[in-house]
Amino acid sequence: MQIDAQVKSISDINQFFIVPDYQREYVWKANDQVKQFITDIDNAFETSNNDSSYYLGSVIIVKKHDNYDVIDGQQRLTTIVLTLCALKDFLESITRTESAENFYNAIKSWLSTFNMKTASHQNRVELQYEESQNYLGYLIHKKEYKGKVTPSIQKMQAAYDAMYEYVASLKNEGQEHLVDFITFFFNKIVLVFIVSADLHGALKIFETSNQRGASLDAMDLVKNLIFSEANEKDFPDIKSKWKMVVGNIHACKEGENPLRFLRYFLMARYCNNGILREEDIYKWIISEGEPLINYKNKPIEFVNALLSASERYSKLVNATSLADHHQTYPAVVNIGYINKYMSRQHLLLLLALDVNCEDEVINYLAKQLETLFFVSNTLGIQAKYNENNFSMWVQYFRGLKTIEQVKVAVEKTIAKYITKKAAEFKQTFLTKRHDAFNPLYRLRYILGTLENKAAELCNMPLKDHRFIQSLQVEHILPQTPKADVIPEEYGVDYLEYSGQVYMLGNVTLLESQINQAVNNFNDLSADWFKQKQSEYKNSALVLSKMLDNEFSIGKNTSTNQFIHDYKYAFTEWKKEQILQRQQVLLNLALLAWTINGQRIDQYKFSDENEQRTNIDQVVTAVL
Repeated sequence: MQIDAQVKSISDINQFFIVPDYQREYVWKANDQVKQFITDIDNAFETSNNDSSYYLGSVIIVKKHDNYDVIDGQQRLTTIVLTLCALKDFLESITRTESAENFYNAIKSWLSTFNMKTASHQNRVELQYEESQNYLGYLIHKKEYKGKVTPSIQKMQAAYDAMYEYVASLKNEGQEHLVDFITFFFNKIVLVFIVSADLHGALKIFETSNQRGASLDAMDLVKNLIFSEANEKDFPDIKSKWKMVVGNIHACKEGENPLRFLRYFLMARYCNNGILREEDIYKWIISEGEPLINYKNKPIEFVNALLSASERYSKLVNATSLADHHQTYPAVVNIGYINKYMSRQHLLLLLALDVNCEDEVINYLAKQLETLFFVSNTLGIQAKYNENNFSMWVQYFRGLKTIEQVKVAVEKTIAKYITKKAAEFKQTFLTKRHDAFNPLYRLRYILGTLENKAAELCNMPLKDHRFIQSLQVEHILPQTPKADVIPEEYGVDYLEYSGQVYMLGNVTLLESQINQAVNNFNDLSADWFKQKQSEYKNSALVLSKMLDNEFSIGKNTSTNQFIHDYKYAFTEWKKEQILQRQQVLLNLALLAWTINGQRIDQYKFSDENEQRTNIDQVVTAVL
């Protein structure tokens, strides 16, 4: 590999550069990287002497015809051009001294020169990616731009404005001070230009220089790794598909953390040895991952896999984050409630399923994961333990296409894990306080799921997430007794009373208007519970409505059968009734959150030999 390294000041730069269309667009932000650029330059200028230089960084280039393609350093190089545009325009706006006039002309010549071969002006840096729209050329020649304003153009304009403001501030100390800065900028700022003989060599240099995370994250490194292994004729196709990958990630508002997608994608499809950390992604890809991914021989196939996975990832992230009904992946929406909106662990197993499997298969697996997260949440199991399990289970789900295949894999993994915890879950649930299920949207979701299971058993309409999340959480035993008086008949002191108030069995969902009415019934010396019951019966919620012991519907109805079977009839409300209702909620929970359609405390595994044969066949087929 032939490499030539050249240290050059800005005034020494005589090459003309092209940023190819497959490269990353301008992404530096005015209040972030550009601000830091200005600060660093300003500090170096204020402390400079005749012998010192300021190293700005490196630029990796490869010669192409009479110009040089920029492989790395395009953000830095573009910002230098924007700085010189700001200097040029500011000098043009003032009455210049002879020295300032000379620099003004020098800047114009540096930015663009007349090419006698082509009989046209040639700009020092030309951006070929679509998002640029030749905007840099308009700035160089100070022409009005009337085209589409892309995010890249917005960032270039913001960077230019920041530079112009900085340049103007230098003039406040006199024109000679500004000239001193221009002299420093041209002659004391240096870059190292690393010149490779060919594109693949340049990309390899880029890969090596960035492996340790010195400048780019793994997402950029993977992109350039793919380009380094692909044929140049495939570059437009790769660029187009990569843009769609990035677009999918941005579509689910994950653009600030694309490595999360890359990490779960690799763990779901390729990694067989546990959790892959973000900081280890690139190292893993070029070592253990190389024979598994086969990106060297099939770079296009790898891009296609990234694209299809990003499409599913985007849909699933959006479903997880939706605080409403999602027709395609309702179980994924539920996971967002039970495991928080920002939860992403479940995506590991869902991404492992066959790329062409039906949505119902994805949702079926999500339903099993919803149960797992509910049990884990109830038991207080930390998220890191679930992720560790998923990383070990993922191989059983890779490439599965049907619900029947998923059932087999679930039985070997999730069912085996959850059923061992069934007894502990039941015991823990019966002593659970409602505030253990905070935040409030999670508590509403849990109470709403129990409500819908009761409604289903009573042949009553189910309620959607939007309605459930609009409700208030009512404490049946009042949180604040009137005058803080607790009659002796309750047999508890204030501390014990408070413990009963916050039991899960003591809370129910209630419409706002009804909840406001029952808040007035907190005199424990009076018939407070009967007063509340008279309001509860007006609720549209089954579990709240049936707190009124006089409530019934017809004869031999499902509702009356539910009241009888679950002993859901209360004439008073004390500790005994709270515990009784908590037991009812447990029974409903065991019916609502199941594994492969079975209660976790009554799960019957298929024949062990048949189970082992089926799973081995599935795993063999997809590994």
